[in-house]
Amino acid sequence: MSDPLLVTTVEGLDVADVEAADSAACADLLRQARRVRGWLDALEARITSRMTTLYETAGAAPAAAEHGRHSGVSAAEGRRKERRSKTIVDAPSFGDALATGAIGAEHVDALANATAACDDAVKDELLASHAELADEAAGMTPEQFVRHCRDRIRELERDQGIERNRRQRRDTYLRRKTNMATGMVDGSLSFHPELADLVFGAIDREVAAMIAEGERRGDAEFLARSFQRNRLAAEALGRLVAGGHQAIRPVEADIALICDHETATTQRLHAHSVCETRDGLVLPPASIARLLCNGRVTPVIVGADGVVLDAGRTIRHANRHQRRALRSMYRTCAFAGCDVPFDRCEMHHIHPWELGGPTDLANMLPLCSHHHHVVHEGGWHLHLAPDRTLTITTPLGFVHATVRPDLADAHRARIVHRRRPPAA
Repeated sequence: MSDPLLVTTVEGLDVADVEAADSAACADLLRQARRVRGWLDALEARITSRMTTLYETAGAAPAAAEHGRHSGVSAAEGRRKERRSKTIVDAPSFGDALATGAIGAEHVDALANATAACDDAVKDELLASHAELADEAAGMTPEQFVRHCRDRIRELERDQGIERNRRQRRDTYLRRKTNMATGMVDGSLSFHPELADLVFGAIDREVAAMIAEGERRGDAEFLARSFQRNRLAAEALGRLVAGGHQAIRPVEADIALICDHETATTQRLHAHSVCETRDGLVLPPASIARLLCNGRVTPVIVGADGVVLDAGRTIRHANRHQRRALRSMYRTCAFAGCDVPFDRCEMHHIHPWELGGPTDLANMLPLCSHHHHVVHEGGWHLHLAPDRTLTITTPLGFVHATVRPDLADAHRARIVHRRRPPAA
């Protein structure tokens, strides 16, 4: 360990009095731990790269297998570490940034996953600017960097993503097998984005209906929110396929797409194109055009900054059009750092309905069940500015975070500023 600052950091962490640390001190310790973890991850990637070389030249065991034996990780994690090391070999700047703690291992994994399905020419062109990519990754969360890589690849693809979409459709499958040991039927699937949005959108709506139904019945697991969502999703799929609950199952397929006006009308991608499903999976403009021909269009009008201007009327609960409008602004729960998908969130009134708050878009945010309880029962305060900048204040009165919507436009990434509490 030749870096004196790193040595000092490790020594400081070793003697840190965590039990006596306040919130600001804990945050500082996390930053120091990130620095050390990054150095360890970078060292591990170098070791993995060396093991790969020994495997190819000296007949040693594969790197992934060695990780399983000596690192105490699963085979899947061993393969992930192997892919990570290969990505760092192709993009050395990511190894340097990882070693200094500027980025995390998840950023490297995001780049590895993004380039895995690329054509070789597109991959080489993307990785040629690895230094620039590493600098950009340092200012983004791993989730934001995933989308950033996806958008950069889309810009480099010469055919507007048509060939990638064709490959995805060709690779779509659904298979099943009976597990004789458990008596269960196991399944695996891989869907292209359009089919995935169609299937899982219907499942999510059915699950929401099942939860509401359970709460109306007064079932304890639904009132306590102790249900297993994956189990409900499986039951919902069975109900939908079997044709049950016709009254709540939509007669028409509902695919929610987010696309900017220029891309939709010209069918050509541009520097700030947004062309994706509600889950952020990209589609080529040609697919958008086909779906617009075959379906009804519910417009959501947005301004230049991506904030919705007009969507629906005021009611007690957010209606379908308003949820679509909010979905065009938020991919996930609006609370800082939360990655629960939008479709699993509840609509929260900033100014409570019971106290006269309207069901207007300017008064609503998507919050996951946990953070919805944090705000209502935990005493946290939310303030939503006209440009949808959200200020989150703790029960003690200091600003926890200031966040912007995670808009579909990748060039308007979420920004988080944290401040220490005011002096007593």
